[in-house]
Amino acid sequence: MATTPRASLMSPSTLARPFTDGVYCPLITPFKRDTEAIDFDALQTQVVRLANARMGIVVLGTNGEASHLSDKERSAVIRATREALDTNGFTQIPILAGTGTGSAKETIRLSNEAREAGADYVIVIPPGYFSFALGRDLPSLKKFFIDVLDGSPLPVMIYNFPGAASGIDFNSDFLIDLAEHQNCFGAKLTCAMVGKGHRLSAHTSSAAYKARHPRPFFVMPGFSDILLPALVSRASGCITGTGNIIPKTIVKLYDTAIAALATGGVEQLEAARELQDLVAEADWAVVKAGIGGTKYAMDAYIQAGLGGVPRSPLPPAGTEIKALLATGLKRALAYENSL
Repeated sequence: MATTPRASLMSPSTLARPFTDGVYCPLITPFKRDTEAIDFDALQTQVVRLANARMGIVVLGTNGEASHLSDKERSAVIRATREALDTNGFTQIPILAGTGTGSAKETIRLSNEAREAGADYVIVIPPGYFSFALGRDLPSLKKFFIDVLDGSPLPVMIYNFPGAASGIDFNSDFLIDLAEHQNCFGAKLTCAMVGKGHRLSAHTSSAAYKARHPRPFFVMPGFSDILLPALVSRASGCITGTGNIIPKTIVKLYDTAIAALATGGVEQLEAARELQDLVAEADWAVVKAGIGGTKYAMDAYIQAGLGGVPRSPLPPAGTEIKALLATGLKRALAYENSL
């Protein structure tokens, strides 16, 4: 099921802020406790904190509760993020914004609005609401993405997250096929399958692929607990919600792993393994704690008011989640605070 390469809607030379290898954080959207209104001051504080830690910026994803936001709120989040970056000297940091929704038509509209608000790239999840009809209908799912790739004014990253798409899970063949579209610049794999990522990376890093595509392709695992093995398997970095809490630690893991792979240094590899031990422990705690737990941890361990509360019906962190985080984040937070 080969995809005929299409003309790029935006050539690399027109991209003012190129996407690069590295570690990125899907930001939470902080809501005020009493009104559930967006706390833009807290959002901008977090944007600058992550930029200072050299963590890339992703907004309006799963952690950002994009499905809980109105279209105006989505655009406002992007504008606030761009403003925070630009006014603090981070004008070259790109914004990757989530625009996936139930139909190709609306996803394209949201992508246009994201561009107008200041986004540089978009990330699109499969339409999970009709998974009972589409889950095994790969031609229809492929058409959805081809339509979006054709119609989006910004380069598109495919977001493969079965847990947030009612079980829809793409294999490497499907992703490799979409990667041939000139407006597809990457894939986020929140399916935790390193082998899938390796096959996709091997294809998109080949000389033949590069000859057909002027823009690089980025394979980004959706968890930091597999960052080291994923980098060994040619991944470009990762996009991790745990970056909301321990960004400097995850950046340190990435830097150490890249140095070890570049030099073959045994000591650097062992240092990367030890950091991966630390990050894997923290990442698992954050995954189990969910969005409410992530927001609680930001308020409790980083800065009061930074995380806020989830929007209903997502629950805030309860006693058990708070205890889980106190244990699961203890070592990682100590290391984070030492950097």
